[in-house]
Amino acid sequence: MRSGLNRTLVVGDIHGKLGLFDSLLEKSGYQPDQDRLILIGDLVDRGEDSRGVVSRAIELKERSPNNVVVIRGNHEAMMLAALRDPECEQAELWFLTVESRPFRVTMDQQGNMDVPDDHLDFLDSLPTWFEDDHAIYVHASLAEPERGKFQHPSEASENPELYWARNRHFFAEYKGKTVVFGHTITGMAFGEKEKVWIRDSLICVDTGAYLTGVLSAIELPSRVVFSVSEDNKSDVDSPFGIKKYLSF
Repeated sequence: MRSGLNRTLVVGDIHGKLGLFDSLLEKSGYQPDQDRLILIGDLVDRGEDSRGVVSRAIELKERSPNNVVVIRGNHEAMMLAALRDPECEQAELWFLTVESRPFRVTMDQQGNMDVPDDHLDFLDSLPTWFEDDHAIYVHASLAEPERGKFQHPSEASENPELYWARNRHFFAEYKGKTVVFGHTITGMAFGEKEKVWIRDSLICVDTGAYLTGVLSAIELPSRVVFSVSEDNKSDVDSPFGIKKYLSF
């Protein structure tokens, strides 16, 4: 199963669940000097320790800079937009997640949010996509300028569809090189509750860690799936869970 530098390990939306993330790295046998690690985005918000997740991602990137890739998710985009301009449209959405202490944001004496500069620099540097021999990796979807025509992300690298879209056409109609994505919880859209959704050309790795208590990763090219769970799982099918999911 192991294939040295040829193994790519893709982790779904972590959303502040540091304990699950650490457990998943251990369960998957992640080797920094041998494996490529891709975090599909949405490190922050929802869970109890987003700051810890970002710190761990920075540590991993510093240890293996050429083999660790962190993709920008919509929650990173919202957070950065809100910190730059608290009056912007995305700020309102992000402040709703702050109410549940997702990033342990505190205020200084001037009323400014206290987020470490190295965290901001790191999050601001994240790419919207990555590609290797096995797949294309984006947080949400490929851009669709025309019905059924999906752009390679190199043609639209700053298109918000890459980290915001839940595109039914993409889910149903895309054919081509495998695309691995997150953002859409598999149990909500694909009927794969707490499981990675795998098709010929599409793989969704978001098993809803902050709702289900299950965090997952897929190994490529083998398509072996690793999942870890916590005891206090909430019900992804509950009305409250659906309401939170549909928001953003």
